[in-house]
Amino acid sequence: MKKTIRLLIVLALAISFFANVGSAQASARTASWVVSVTYQNVGTAATHVAVDFYAEGNASPITFDPLGGNTIAPGAGRSFFIGSVTDLGVGFRGNAVMSAEQPLVATVVQYSTDVGFKVRLLYNGFKTEDGSDQYLIATTLANTFSNTTIFSIQNIENEAVNATVNFYNTSGVLTGTPKTWEIPANSSKYVEVDVPTITGLPSSTFNGSAIVTAVKKSDSSPANVVAAVSELNVSSNIGGNFEGVPLSRAANTIYLATSLCQAFHLDTNYAVQNASLSQSANITVTYYNPDGTQKTTDGPYTINAGQKKSIRTCLPSSGANMVGFTGSAKIVSTGAPIVAIGKASNSLNSPSSGTANIYTIFNGEPTGYTKLALPFMRWANDTDFNDPNNTGGKLRATLAIQNLGGSTATVDVKYYGKNGDLINTQHLSIPANSKGNSSASAANALGQGGMLAGSFGYYTDLTFGGAVIIESTNSQPLIAIARLSLPGYGEDYNGVLVP
Repeated sequence: MKKTIRLLIVLALAISFFANVGSAQASARTASWVVSVTYQNVGTAATHVAVDFYAEGNASPITFDPLGGNTIAPGAGRSFFIGSVTDLGVGFRGNAVMSAEQPLVATVVQYSTDVGFKVRLLYNGFKTEDGSDQYLIATTLANTFSNTTIFSIQNIENEAVNATVNFYNTSGVLTGTPKTWEIPANSSKYVEVDVPTITGLPSSTFNGSAIVTAVKKSDSSPANVVAAVSELNVSSNIGGNFEGVPLSRAANTIYLATSLCQAFHLDTNYAVQNASLSQSANITVTYYNPDGTQKTTDGPYTINAGQKKSIRTCLPSSGANMVGFTGSAKIVSTGAPIVAIGKASNSLNSPSSGTANIYTIFNGEPTGYTKLALPFMRWANDTDFNDPNNTGGKLRATLAIQNLGGSTATVDVKYYGKNGDLINTQHLSIPANSKGNSSASAANALGQGGMLAGSFGYYTDLTFGGAVIIESTNSQPLIAIARLSLPGYGEDYNGVLVP
């Protein structure tokens, strides 16, 4: 019998199917959201795929076969829209578990069909081994900086668990009365940070971080959960998604593949969270130029237990002039381990109408890998990409690949079609501590294998599918993020380890 491998999907905000079509919706916080799941077979053989959906608070699965009894080839990238699952009704909110005989990776693509919305919000699915009894959410907001956070906790145990959330304000003070929820087996709980009756916070305004802890209901022993996060603007149609981080991935060194200050009219900001419940962390941020040389350092800063520290790339404590900087960053902690996320948005000092709606969120990584997968890769041709009627269906993906090793990395970036066919390979040489870039256009992977002319992942038969495998051919550790954009909008997700 073949071993079944599970992939966990927290369907953040899959709350409505076209419920508000035609409305003049201007708030991402109150919009109707739907999701599609783009997935890739990163194994060595074709595999069937099964999906079990679980409504929030319900342990009964709703089973779906996205391939209709067929298989997906190695390397291939496919997708399914949950609106095509006939047993899921309007207003469904919950999570899913994907099962296959081969390892899968998946990226959730969340979008709204409300008028004026173009942004696609992205985050990755979780492997079973990502489960933890403590999950870290580096930033949580409620009506602060025009944003509100909603995060979902998925129980990956086969029995009920009790999950408790502790919120820490920006001073590291435990805030409000911690709430505990019973979550049925394989199901989920959604936490809307601007609703005090849900969170136990004293008001509907908050800025800080959160730590989720979980125990089994039966005997109070540690229980495994995962968590995914949406950060939604309360007055405009933008937002970003990211994955929560298990305690096992907290570390004393965190790498971020993108750092910007007034480069391409974008700035980056980092939220760094102390993963300890008792010990302080002292952090220093080092910025690196594209050639791997050091630009400057920022810090040190002390972060109390559970607290987050916000870091602006444009304002290091060294006083260095960062204008025009594009590169990468490394955050080192002495004392407690940390986690971090990065955000890229319209520059405060050199804003542009062309980047006004770009708001991307990506995870810092504690280590690098020699093989990474990115299941959602696209490149729309010029006509489709620049069409005024392009509401987000025609995207372009660019990759930032950071070499964490001590010597130059030789890297193969392999572009695969929907059927697992290798379209082309781009060869990169990335210096130590530096980053390189890739795209289907740069890789000469456009218009092949039945794809539309000038496109990658968009086919002449109106189907979709395209994915990437990144390999370090000389064993240097790598991390990567993919930015999916259309004119004026963009969002990121991280490359995933291929086992």
